[in-house]
Amino acid sequence: MIIMHTSQCRPGMKLGRSIYTEQGHVLAGRGFVLTEHAIKRLQQLGMPYLHIEEQGTEDIAPDQAIRDETVIVLHGALTHVMDELLSSEKEKLSPNVVRFVYDATKLLVDDLKSRRNDLSLPVHLTTTLTDGDKQHFLEHAMNVGVCATRLGLEEGLDSEDLHALAIGAMLHDVGRLQLPEGLKSRVTQNDQSYMKHAELGYKLLRDSGFPIMAAHCALFHHERLDGSGYPFGLEGRKIHPHHQWISIFDMFDTLVNGRGNGVPMLPHEALEVLYGGAGTLYDTDKVCRLRDNMALFPRGTSVRLSTGELGVVSALHEDTKQRPIVRVIRSSEGELLTKPYEVDLKRQLHLMISGVGSEQSTGNEASERREVRSNRTFHVV
Repeated sequence: MIIMHTSQCRPGMKLGRSIYTEQGHVLAGRGFVLTEHAIKRLQQLGMPYLHIEEQGTEDIAPDQAIRDETVIVLHGALTHVMDELLSSEKEKLSPNVVRFVYDATKLLVDDLKSRRNDLSLPVHLTTTLTDGDKQHFLEHAMNVGVCATRLGLEEGLDSEDLHALAIGAMLHDVGRLQLPEGLKSRVTQNDQSYMKHAELGYKLLRDSGFPIMAAHCALFHHERLDGSGYPFGLEGRKIHPHHQWISIFDMFDTLVNGRGNGVPMLPHEALEVLYGGAGTLYDTDKVCRLRDNMALFPRGTSVRLSTGELGVVSALHEDTKQRPIVRVIRSSEGELLTKPYEVDLKRQLHLMISGVGSEQSTGNEASERREVRSNRTFHVV
């Protein structure tokens, strides 16, 4: 099975994982054969990725950060938060929505406790949402929430603090929903109006009755070690380690998914950006720990090699997760190979992953990625 961008799927392909509506009903079950109309419709419904059954990958089971059931519940909680705040100028969430968030994040904590996966993995939504800005908010909230909660679990936080961290990490950007233009607000360098989202999020979570630890996640997630962050310009040890972690997860996911007016980067390119800020913006040890624990290319991810061939990540190395083992399944012309074969990027250093999915990166896209990577204002996003 492989994970592909929906836009890169073709008629005749079969789903390897069910897709659900916002209400949790099955929209298209595993084994569903895609048609051109179905692919266009899934794109309209905001499905970024699909799990596809591909010949030669039957034995590859894509890694999952959390269960589908947990994704659906978190999706529902975040949707209620968005709908309530975007539809009115409320200064706090209703008790019913607060209770929903508590229950959803408790399920997240329990799920991660039971799975005890050694890797930090991206969340691929299996639910549909037609609003692109809301979809981005959802994906970002879940990815930061899952990574931070897994880290807290690894560090042995007690149940109460772990739950508070899960809430704060998932709702770290909730203040964006209270900006004048809501999720359509776009950040520019030194944009004071956008920067208010950190304090707005803090006040919302505090006044809604969430733990102060959760509210502080929203308040401090844009602080940087050298004092260049906001809203207070805190430096070094004045920033709690958990808030430093959320800022790192926040930036990594933002760079990989191209939010904040940026061009999507490959995971190892995003890691290079974090390296560039290590020791000044971010704690160096934490950036290295992210490198060692984040599955940059999880099993099942479809990739294009520098040779132009298409493959799927079949296994990861414990010590070099950025250079996995790739099973080549299609030629550079896109023809399905009768005998797929594997290449170990750890040992074949002349090969590189040049793209995720089946499309080749154009020269313009590569140039845009380089330009974004060299932008020294990236910590403001």
